[in-house]
Amino acid sequence: MSTISVFCKKGGVGKTTFIGYLGHYYAKQGKKVLIISADDQNSIFKIFGEDDKIFESDDNYLEFYIAGRAELGDLLIPVRENLYLIKTLNTDKLSMKLTYERAQEKVIKSMFKEYATFFDYILVDFPPSSSRLTEILLEISDHVCIVVGLDTLGLGGFWNTIQYFIDNELDLESIKYIIPNGYSKNRRAPKVSLEKLQEQVQEFTPHAKLLNPIADRSIVKNLQAEGISAFDEVELPPYDRGLKEQLEKDLKALFDELEF
Repeated sequence: MSTISVFCKKGGVGKTTFIGYLGHYYAKQGKKVLIISADDQNSIFKIFGEDDKIFESDDNYLEFYIAGRAELGDLLIPVRENLYLIKTLNTDKLSMKLTYERAQEKVIKSMFKEYATFFDYILVDFPPSSSRLTEILLEISDHVCIVVGLDTLGLGGFWNTIQYFIDNELDLESIKYIIPNGYSKNRRAPKVSLEKLQEQVQEFTPHAKLLNPIADRSIVKNLQAEGISAFDEVELPPYDRGLKEQLEKDLKALFDELEF
């Protein structure tokens, strides 16, 4: 079992999309996958068109288990075969509780240990903001992936992420992969950003592997608007079907490089 965090101190870089597609990819291979949302917006549900399940029940948030008011099984929300999500309600309040009641950290670590007996992969999705909960989940993680948007703000987010690790004494060597996102061979800015990112990775995280950039594809937003994952088997118009097939091919090539 591997616990994998997908993180970046910058919003809108594609963390949630990446983790959703990665989780579904593993699930399609027959692996048991759990994705924990540490983001109160619970955007991961939108990737699979399951927004209604966020509010379907108001007593199965992560915080209810931490407070001793729910069992581990109560939190699991199925969204695809072999794929389950866990939602959060108020991570700011939870983080404050973790800060003042350190015994609560043991509850979270025990939860991960228990889930590890049922799942092959546990993936953690974060908001761009940070908190004590963020620190704990990153500490628990076996591997960390950093998604970086290929623009000036995205590069700033990468640097802020590195600084966050340093400031909070998190292990930089836990960062295993850097994933550039939003590449376009026809635009200058992503090319220049990728070159600068290559330099920064070599300087700050030489132990991490910089993966091939993910292309900026409009089909991703179109699929998300319909609640369709890249790995869903659905009927689409010929043009969209071709774009989805190319996206799926690109993602498979990328995910096959990952070793967890």
